Amino acid sequence: MGRVQNFKNWSPEMVPDPRKSCVGLEYFCFEGDGLWTMPDDELVKLGAREMEQLGLLRAAEVEDGAVVRMAKAYPVYDGVYAGALAQIRSWLDGLPNLQLVGRNGMHKYNNQDHSMLTAMLAAENILGAKHDVWSVNVDQEYQEEITREEAERRAAEAKALEATQPRVPVPLGAPVADPLREAIRYAFARLHKAALGTALGTVGALYMLAATAWVLWQGGPTMEMYLGLLGQYFIGYTVSWRGALVGAGYGFAWGFALGWLIAYLRNLSLGIYVAWIHRRAEAARLGNFFDYI
Repeated sequence: MGRVQNFKNWSPEMVPDPRKSCVGLEYFCFEGDGLWTMPDDELVKLGAREMEQLGLLRAAEVEDGAVVRMAKAYPVYDGVYAGALAQIRSWLDGLPNLQLVGRNGMHKYNNQDHSMLTAMLAAENILGAKHDVWSVNVDQEYQEEITREEAERRAAEAKALEATQPRVPVPLGAPVADPLREAIRYAFARLHKAALGTALGTVGALYMLAATAWVLWQGGPTMEMYLGLLGQYFIGYTVSWRGALVGAGYGFAWGFALGWLIAYLRNLSLGIYVAWIHRRAEAARLGNFFDYI
């Protein structure tokens, strides 16, 4: 959830029963995504569950809930919005009996108090005042007065760039549940046990195969005797071409087991270390948060 408000704190008149409270939970989403299409009862349960996780109430205390889906609640800027907005303003200046207010009326991401102020000034304009509603919470780029020529220039620039800009914002993907944990996970990658086992097993197999072949080609009776002692540990192994294949099988099996064990122990120790780092980072992040309160 993005915001919690208690309507009883706005005015007792907004709650019919003074013994109870009415809270509003705001969720930010894209029209048509998972939150937008979630059934009303599931959304109410989600809100109650998250409020309990925040320690603000117990989910069992929630008696009822209602869902309001507000489409296009926020203006979204793209790279050419300034020129497009200037073109619209230039044309609307020719309508003396029209007053635009609020976020969607003016396509400005104002705060709520600024949006309400534009409505109050517009009402006074209707009664004869001459307020410049567009100057409320003006962005830096609107500090100068936009003339008709400037508006036309910006509109031409916007048209030239229009092909490169998305018409509607789209989600980039599912949000990361815990960015801190994801960053730590990428920084300390885990070893794949089967991959390391296969690698060491292959090395062990090639070593046994090469050692036996070298003795068969170049070695004498002494080397053959020493290498043949492996038959006491590797059942079926002999210094022969058949024994070389048997030895390669044993080398792969023991190498795989060793690699799997190394990766397991490394991942286990790394997991403990990462958990310790994450705990310290969370404590530091919480400390920084309270420093700014």
